[in-house]
Amino acid sequence: MRISFANDYSEGCLPEILENLSKTNLEQIGGYGLDSYSKSAIGKIEQLLGAEPNQVDIHFTVGGTQANLIVISHVLKPYSGVLSAPAGHIATHESAAIEATGHKVITLDADPYTGKLDALTLAAFLSEYWANPEPEHSPFPGMIYFSNATEYGTHYSAQEIRAIRDVADEYDMPIFMDGARLGTALVAEPEKLSFDQLIDLVDVFTIGGTKNGALSGEAIVFTNRKQNYADRFRWTLKQRGGMLAKGRLLGIQFDTLFTDNLYFRAAQHANQMADILRTGLKQRNVKFWTETKTNQLFILITPELKRLLLQDFIFLDWLIPSKQQLSELGLEKSDQNYHVVRLVTSWATQKEAIEQFLNRWDDFANL
Repeated sequence: MRISFANDYSEGCLPEILENLSKTNLEQIGGYGLDSYSKSAIGKIEQLLGAEPNQVDIHFTVGGTQANLIVISHVLKPYSGVLSAPAGHIATHESAAIEATGHKVITLDADPYTGKLDALTLAAFLSEYWANPEPEHSPFPGMIYFSNATEYGTHYSAQEIRAIRDVADEYDMPIFMDGARLGTALVAEPEKLSFDQLIDLVDVFTIGGTKNGALSGEAIVFTNRKQNYADRFRWTLKQRGGMLAKGRLLGIQFDTLFTDNLYFRAAQHANQMADILRTGLKQRNVKFWTETKTNQLFILITPELKRLLLQDFIFLDWLIPSKQQLSELGLEKSDQNYHVVRLVTSWATQKEAIEQFLNRWDDFANL
């Protein structure tokens, strides 16, 4: 059986979650996210955010794509679009789910290595849009979306988000931060962005459980920092199929994740395993597509070495770099072809799996 570095949701769930789901299995409790466990989880998240009573609205749903389309369809007007980086999850990996709700994903230029949106690009686009004497002929830019961690494993600092926030405020736009991998972003460099800063930086964000040790589930957090975008959100959640009768399945999981710092400990483990793998690859002079400090690594590899490693391991093809990109990465004089692949560690990754990967790398690289 091959060892997987394909993603961070191949395993089931953290043992603590499985134990609590089993332990509470025969309890008869209310549904639709109004049960005591969901309320307890909400209270713990509010406490971590340092929120005042009724300052935030928190809801749970099953998955990331579902959370994204429900939030975006709820906040936007029918004629509005959402701004995203080209590699944004809503733009590349959700089968036009956002477009299916009637809203265009408007992609802006972003750094091809980090995948990040930046404030200057946003400001330039919005300035040009509103300079048009007839802007109503194009989708209204109604929301700014970005992922943290990004699809390239990079993460935003508070300063970077603040710059985006300033542009958003100038044009009276909400910011939606997709936090499917928020845990790994927050623990990557804790001094750069803290959980409680989000309440002032974004209007709505998600806390990913699926990719951080839960069986499934995302928490949707409206910060209500300027406007109550959460108004009547439960109606949209129900209409879009995101409200579970057995809401306990999500409430128990998030209540467990936010007990004894488990959510952040799980993310820290994933990042630590990535650090071990990253260090081992750098010792072997492997080129990285971009520098990351989260649990996603993107490396350049020859097609033949990739083929050999895939006999024992699972990882994802990402892209084939252009000649210009190879030159930017210092490989312009190489006579080798290269592909970029993604390696991902998780809360369940063991050091032995990384050692096996590096040993096989050595075996094949020396052929």
